[in-house]
Amino acid sequence: MLILCGCAGSLVDHTALNGGTPECNATCTTSVLGADRDCIGSTCTYKCRDGKLKCATGCCEVTALSAGTSHTCAVVADEARCWGANDKGQLGRAGPASYVPVQPSGLTGRVSAIAAGWTHTCAVVDGKVWCWGDDTDGQLGDDSSGAGSFASTPREVSSLTGVVAIAAGGGHTCAATSTQLFCWGRNDFGQVGDGTSSGPRLAPTAVSGLSAPRAVALGESHTCAVTSSGVSCWGANGAGQLGNGAKSTGSGTPSPFFLSGDSFVGLGANHSCAGSSSSGKLSCWGANSQNQVDNSGLDQLSPKDVLSNARAVVAGFGHTCALTTNQDMKCWGLNDSGQLGTGSGHDEVDLTLPGVQAAAAGYKHTCALVNGGAVCWGGNDRGQLGTDPAATLSRPTPLPVSGR
Repeated sequence: MLILCGCAGSLVDHTALNGGTPECNATCTTSVLGADRDCIGSTCTYKCRDGKLKCATGCCEVTALSAGTSHTCAVVADEARCWGANDKGQLGRAGPASYVPVQPSGLTGRVSAIAAGWTHTCAVVDGKVWCWGDDTDGQLGDDSSGAGSFASTPREVSSLTGVVAIAAGGGHTCAATSTQLFCWGRNDFGQVGDGTSSGPRLAPTAVSGLSAPRAVALGESHTCAVTSSGVSCWGANGAGQLGNGAKSTGSGTPSPFFLSGDSFVGLGANHSCAGSSSSGKLSCWGANSQNQVDNSGLDQLSPKDVLSNARAVVAGFGHTCALTTNQDMKCWGLNDSGQLGTGSGHDEVDLTLPGVQAAAAGYKHTCALVNGGAVCWGGNDRGQLGTDPAATLSRPTPLPVSGR
């Protein structure tokens, strides 16, 4: 078996070591709470249990999760951790893919939020934004872009302060302060929201006519935000993902359309969902060829009520998952890699995850935060599930992320 080195996150064949040398296995112990001893060759270390991740003080709870195409990131003890694909530097450090969570290089300060886009990542650090990974469309916000352009270490988006939330999409990024929303990167469908649909925006650009954002989410080429006026969406609309009742090339101007006290929003590649934490009502719209909106299989051009007891929603390429007021999780839509948490089928799946706190959906994988630990399931071709021992097979049921 090809194992990823837990000490450095690099691809190393540890098969012959069988988990550690006889000497290490005979003498290795650990006093770290919530951890088991772990031998990597002759090195005695420890690995955390139950999806908790390593931190400076031992094993720490995960406080936030985000999933990209083939990588996943978390906030742990005010620090960032990422695992999975790294072909564009989306893990924030040089090297190959890693199933072991690694810390982005040179990222210092308090990390309060993290967002994994398709092949890039951004984090809020002491109220400022740092980004790394793919920069083909200027999604890193550092005034540069170009085919093949990427950064394997974090770069500061220097013009932003007071940021409280971050979201990343197919090739664009958005950051929210308490009063304004800024977006940058790919803008061919108007997804940046400055009223245009031409050329990438290489630096943060204020979204037109939108103030005091409460929540924001990004799809492949569209954006939605929640404000006191309701839900506003802009960008690509080829599948009706803007929810305005018609398909079109797109719109670069946000316009509120869904006025029912909505407080959370989640976007897939080409579909959208929004809901109210007070009423539990969840509505979805847009692309529906995989039943990611409802079981009709037809694109929904206007919001379609799908749940009455939701408290949060996330969406991937062709699947959707919601946390419910019953403290469980429902997933529906595309399931070719087990991303619904079961073996096959498009039917709505009820996942029993006592203590589930949050969720994240990638291209074809899903993760959840359960009692402070991270669990993931679905596609795993680049190690994005963080399963231990290393494997690239899809996993249709939740498994703890490696604590190495």
